[in-house]
Amino acid sequence: MFSRFFSRVGLLAAPFLALIMAGCSKAEMTVRQSTLDPKGPVAKMQYDVFMDTVWLVVVLFILVGGLLVYAVIKFRARPGDEDAPRIEEGHGNPLVEIGLITASIGALVIIAIPTLSAIWYTDDVPVESVPTSKLSAWYPRLEGAKENYAKVVEEQVLEIDVIGKQWWFRFEYPQLGLTNDAKRSVPNEFVIPKGKAVRINLRSEDVIHSFWIPKLAGKVDLMPGRKNHMWIQGDEVGHYYGQCAEFCGDSHAYMRFRVEVVEPAEFAKWVQKQKTDAGAVVASPKAEKGKALFAAKTCSMCHNISGHYGAGAFAPDLTHVASRKSLAGAWLDNRDPKAQLAKEQQTQNTESSVEVDKEVLRANLKKWIGSSGVATGADGKPTKDVKPGNRMHFYKMFNVAGLTETQQKFTADELDCLAEYLLTLK
Repeated sequence: MFSRFFSRVGLLAAPFLALIMAGCSKAEMTVRQSTLDPKGPVAKMQYDVFMDTVWLVVVLFILVGGLLVYAVIKFRARPGDEDAPRIEEGHGNPLVEIGLITASIGALVIIAIPTLSAIWYTDDVPVESVPTSKLSAWYPRLEGAKENYAKVVEEQVLEIDVIGKQWWFRFEYPQLGLTNDAKRSVPNEFVIPKGKAVRINLRSEDVIHSFWIPKLAGKVDLMPGRKNHMWIQGDEVGHYYGQCAEFCGDSHAYMRFRVEVVEPAEFAKWVQKQKTDAGAVVASPKAEKGKALFAAKTCSMCHNISGHYGAGAFAPDLTHVASRKSLAGAWLDNRDPKAQLAKEQQTQNTESSVEVDKEVLRANLKKWIGSSGVATGADGKPTKDVKPGNRMHFYKMFNVAGLTETQQKFTADELDCLAEYLLTLK
């Protein structure tokens, strides 16, 4: 009877276990934001600690579960056992209790050693990584008469300042002159050189945020009024996905960012590109009208476009907006979804990426500008906010004296012209 019972349980459990194991395929573990697919030393260290814990728990489960099953089978009640003598309990046995305490402490020590080691390792750039990661080792300070960075920082590793806002991230490279004060900041997408350790300085301008790139490093909080830091390194070229991991308001779930890991030579080219002003608008009635609307609709009060408008410092810099693969705090993807999916399937790599699709970007620009606090979109139909609670068009949310409490509204033609203008900013 007992064997028949377990046979039936086994028959029922087998399909259930098979279904669970199906979710553990490699494809399921290498999705865009998987911590089980590390692509850098920090993420790898954290993954190793996680797996150490998993295997220890598996061993404990087998031991404890095995003893429980053994006890249930060995000492189960049988017909006629009503008058059988009771088995002596282990409670109060010094050897048993000391053994259990020692085993528990041993298990904690097994977990504590790699955990503490990982905490020290991931806190800041390791000393052994500095020689190959310092700027002078991979990024020439002088190129002819041009100075890429000051001599005083050549022995330092690359540093990136991350500023969390509701609901987007601003990235600055103070050593390289890419800062908000210099009108050269980078919103929502930043670039790092492959194989080089990078120090990340974390700041918040409003509430608590959390900086998390699952495949490169675990989450670290951005605290208002407090400095925090971490370090990352990407060992494989690719387009990585990050996320705010601390609830911070209406659009917390929409607060994403992207990381491009590129070869060091490509990184240098990218920096020089970011330092250039926006080019002149190509002769186009729509684009010229869009440029005029950008000023007339007071977009330039918050946004900066170096070479065109330089007043805005509150909102994301738009100097090179047409070259970015995402929009609206990295919520809207500017790549063709079918082409991107095909690329990922072809390479079997979620970090591979196609280039920006102009028509997708055009549609996203209209959707983003047209839906942020206004009643109708480019087609004249009622719209839904892309990011609820965002401040675009709502001046009364800024709490700045002198600003009119109003909402900007756009016609379909105005949205089309604004998009045409912004598409020229590469």
